[in-house]
Amino acid sequence: MDQSRRWKKFVHDVGIYGVGNVGAKVITFLMVPLYTHFIPDTAAFGYFDICLTAAFLLSPLITLDLRDGLFRYLLDADSDRARSTIITASCRVLARTLALSLAIMLAVAFFVSIEHSWLTLALLLSVAVLEVYGQTVRGLGRNHVFVGMGLATALLIALLSIVLVAWMDMGIAGVFIANIAARVLPIAVVELRLRLVSRHFDAGVAWKPQARELLRFSLPLLPAIVIWWVLSFGDRWFVLWAAGAEANGIYAVAARFTGAIYTFTVIVQQAWQETAILQFRSADRDRFFSQIFTLFIYAVCGVVIVYVVVLKFNYGWLVEAHYASSLQYIFPMAIAAGIFSLANFLEMGYQCARETRRALPASIATGMVNVVFNLLLAPLWGTWGVVTASLVSFTFFAIYRYADTRRYFTLTPSWRTLVPVAMVALVGACLYTTMPWWCFAGVACISLAAIVLSLPQSWRTLLRHSTSGSESGSSGSPIE
Repeated sequence: MDQSRRWKKFVHDVGIYGVGNVGAKVITFLMVPLYTHFIPDTAAFGYFDICLTAAFLLSPLITLDLRDGLFRYLLDADSDRARSTIITASCRVLARTLALSLAIMLAVAFFVSIEHSWLTLALLLSVAVLEVYGQTVRGLGRNHVFVGMGLATALLIALLSIVLVAWMDMGIAGVFIANIAARVLPIAVVELRLRLVSRHFDAGVAWKPQARELLRFSLPLLPAIVIWWVLSFGDRWFVLWAAGAEANGIYAVAARFTGAIYTFTVIVQQAWQETAILQFRSADRDRFFSQIFTLFIYAVCGVVIVYVVVLKFNYGWLVEAHYASSLQYIFPMAIAAGIFSLANFLEMGYQCARETRRALPASIATGMVNVVFNLLLAPLWGTWGVVTASLVSFTFFAIYRYADTRRYFTLTPSWRTLVPVAMVALVGACLYTTMPWWCFAGVACISLAAIVLSLPQSWRTLLRHSTSGSESGSSGSPIE
C-alpha cells in the first residue's frame, strides 16, 4: 500500500470509529445529568459504577480474551474456510468458558449476599458476549456494522434509562436493566438480519488446532488487560476504601467525564490496530509509525485542553450541586488518561509481531507500582492520593513500553511536541486560579492556536495524503 493510500485509509478508519464512539459517548454523556437528578443517592450511583467496572474487568477473563485473538486472526484470514474455522473455534471455546463462569458465579451468589446479584450477573454476561461479537464483526470487515452497534447500544441505554429511571422511577435497578437490554438487542438484530456468525459456523470443521492457536495469542494478554482495568478503574475501590461510599460516588461522576479521553483512545486504537498490522512489514515502517505517533501526541493534547475548557464552563448545569466537587479531579484525571493513551498506542508492537507474552512484564510492574502508591497515598490524601497514584503509574507504564517496544519499531517524535505539552500545562495551571472566565477562555484559545501553528507542515501533509487518493507513491514532506 503506497503512502497516500495508507494515510487515506487510516484517516478514513479514524473517521468511521470516531463517528461511532463519539456518537455513543455523547449519548452516554447526556445521561449524566439524568442519573444525577433522578438518583440523588451518591452511594447507589457509585455501586452501579463499581458493578459496571467489574463487568468490563471480568469479561475478558470469562471469555479468555477471545476478542483480541479473534480480530487478529480474522484480519489475516484469506478464505471463507479460514474464517469459518476461526469463528467456529471461537464459538466452541466461548460456549464452554461462559458455561463454566456462569456455574462459578451462581455458586458464589448462593453463598455470598450481593446486592442486585442477578442483574449484576446478567450485566457481566451481556458485556462479555457483546465484546466478542463486536470484534467478530470488525474482523469480517463490517466496520460500519460495528459502529452502528455501538451507536444503537448507547441510544438504547439512553431511551431505556429515560423510561425505567425517569418515568417508572426504578432507580438503580432501572439503570442495570437498561444497560443489559441495550447490549443484547443489537446482537440479536444484527445476527437475525446478517447472520455474520451463524453463516460461518461449521459444526464439522476441525476447530481444536485453531482454538489452541487463538488461545496462545489471547491468553498472554489477560494479565495486561486485568492490570489495565486495575490502573484505569480500580481507583474506585481505593476511593471507596480510603474515603467512603459518598466520595466514591462523587469520584465516579468525574470518572464518567474522563471517559471522553478514553473514548478518543479507543477511536485511534481501533484504527491504528488495523493500520499497524497491515503496515508492520513495510520498508518505511519506523518513519510512518513516528509520523502517526507525533500527530497522536498533538491530538491528545488538543483533546485534553478542549475537554477541560468545555467542562469548566458547563459543569454547573451538567451535574447536580451534590456532585459539583468532582470538578477538581477533572484535569489530573484527564492527564492520566492522556498518558495512558500514549502507552496504549505502543501495544501494537506486541500484537503485530504476535509476541503478546512480552507485554506481561510492563503490565505487571505497572500494576505493582499502582497498588503500592495507592496503599501509601490513599490513606493520607484520600481521593487525591488515588489520583496521584494513577498519574505516577501511568507515567511509568508509558516510559516502560516506549523503551520495550523499540525491539519492534523505533519511534522518533518531533521536538515540536514540547509545544502542545507546555500548552496543556498552562491551561491546567490556570484552571485552579481565580482568573475571570474570559481570561481563562483566552488562554485556552491561545494554547490551541499555538498547538496548530507549531506543526503546520504536518497538517498539510496529512490533509494531502488523506484526500488525494489518486496520487501514487507520493510520500509528501516528512513530519519532523
